[in-house]
Amino acid sequence: MILKTYINDLHLSEGESIRSDCPSCKGRKTFTATKMEGKIIYNCYKLGCNTRGAEAVGYNKREIGERLSRLKDDTPSVEEYILPEYVIHDTSKPSIQRFMSRWDLQNEYMMYDVKDDRAVFPIRDPRGRLIDAIGRALSYNSIKWLRYTGKADYYLSGSTSFACAIVVEDVISALIASKLFQVTGVAILGTSLSLKHKQLLSKYEKVLVALDPDAISKTLSYTLDLRNYVKSVSAVGLCDDIKYKNKKDLIKIEDMINESRINKLHGQ
Repeated sequence: MILKTYINDLHLSEGESIRSDCPSCKGRKTFTATKMEGKIIYNCYKLGCNTRGAEAVGYNKREIGERLSRLKDDTPSVEEYILPEYVIHDTSKPSIQRFMSRWDLQNEYMMYDVKDDRAVFPIRDPRGRLIDAIGRALSYNSIKWLRYTGKADYYLSGSTSFACAIVVEDVISALIASKLFQVTGVAILGTSLSLKHKQLLSKYEKVLVALDPDAISKTLSYTLDLRNYVKSVSAVGLCDDIKYKNKKDLIKIEDMINESRINKLHGQ
């Protein structure tokens, strides 16, 4: 009750953050809190202090007005992106068939860039409008990954529930992770962790950060950062990229997801 009162008495504005002494363990400047989408997400960094979570505080009059204004301005009249005419739905060419077979991908995810010989993954916004696409080179004489507009902040694959998400670096890994584990695969598209990534992931109950093995420092950094926004976050130390389906990696991830589901079942 003392913690809840302390959180409510912060009177943070939407998007505002503070750093202060922890009201639970009294650690000096170890407590952080951020208001995001009507919730204050808080965390204490002091070793041994388990103070972390989210408290719904709602919006003040000004914030409600700003949200209504944004909703009014965000009308469906915004034109969706039209892919170049050389990006087609026909995926029958041998090069893209080999690519799809290698990663066990379905036609519904794919298009084909005839000009650059690329497998193309369309990216849509929550309303279903095409806003971007990312292409993977099928030959060795091209840039490996190509963004067509650069407007998308992430690529989502799989479950639409907010139970569990796996954060990966590329689209193929996101598709494979969602298919293998029946969760949401979130590809951050090779960029650093942004506020939009954090806002998206704050909606999930459990987040696993599973970047490539050579990005272990980034995996740990992202995990610590996300603990300010997500109730449960874990770093996954991989032997190989998820898309290569290393047996030890798959067992480790499956165990972490099952543990989370069991904890939820028991109300932990």
